[in-house]
Amino acid sequence: MTTELFEPLTPADCDLQDFAFMPLDVGRLRDSDLAADETPEACWAAVLLWAASWHQVPAASIPDSDVWIAKQAGYAQRGKIDRGWAQVRDGALRGWVKCADGRLYHPVVAEKAREAWQAKLAQRWRSECARIKKHNQRNKTSVPTPDFDTWTAQGRPTGHQLPVPRDNTQSPESVTRDEASKRQGEGQGQGDLNTSVPDGTGAEAPKAPAELTKQELWAAGKSLLLQAGMPAAQCGSFVGKLVKDYTDTIVVEAVRSAVVQQPADPASFLKATCQRLAGERRAGASDDKFSVAGNDYSASRAAAEASMARAGITVPETDDIPL
Repeated sequence: MTTELFEPLTPADCDLQDFAFMPLDVGRLRDSDLAADETPEACWAAVLLWAASWHQVPAASIPDSDVWIAKQAGYAQRGKIDRGWAQVRDGALRGWVKCADGRLYHPVVAEKAREAWQAKLAQRWRSECARIKKHNQRNKTSVPTPDFDTWTAQGRPTGHQLPVPRDNTQSPESVTRDEASKRQGEGQGQGDLNTSVPDGTGAEAPKAPAELTKQELWAAGKSLLLQAGMPAAQCGSFVGKLVKDYTDTIVVEAVRSAVVQQPADPASFLKATCQRLAGERRAGASDDKFSVAGNDYSASRAAAEASMARAGITVPETDDIPL
């Protein structure tokens, strides 16, 4: 006759390895049958197994391996089980049940683990909602903040890329020749950058940062780093390291932001922007130190623009572009 096994007592992804402390219900332990009926050695071995299960995944579970269990309880060395284990084994494993995933679970430890896991998820959800709220305030967007159940059903996403509004200026295709000519005339003599191309030249209009492809952005990022004095051999590996740490989607947005803002220290700016987009850094915490000082802004911007011109990149007329 086959005995039906319990379903696992904690979720399969219940990971509390970053929880250094395990709750211990003092009164419950003191008045338990374990404390009343078992030897002190068995009680101590039981507590060690509870502690070991707290940092397993799923939390509150242990593998159904006598050697592993004896070792965690202090009764095995070099793969050999101590003779004394047989005398304390039943007491140390008091209350543990085998579940359908083949692991042993302790119901009381599982109860505490579920509470801690729920609190951990709730904190992640609150942090994600705060990130979305700040994104909406900064970019004047209206990305909805999900309730906890919806967020859980979506797979508990955190730090994912949020939609950013594009520049409100019209693309060259949507601007009539008269409007383009007027805009070109208005920019003359004022130091404004112009993305229009004279009629009849057959040349394509340079792209604004929001329209650059990924490959063009890589070239722009490396150009900024090279202009700032980074050796050419290191520019590619620096960008590659950012992609490895933060994904290419985040790095693309960071480079796009650098092309617009023209920071004095592009390497530090790119690193900080990637951290902010990934949720590792508070937005605006130290952005000022990357900006160009007022007296040096024109010279630095002009130098960077000259470098980026070789890649067919121009900077828009205004720096006030949502990121």
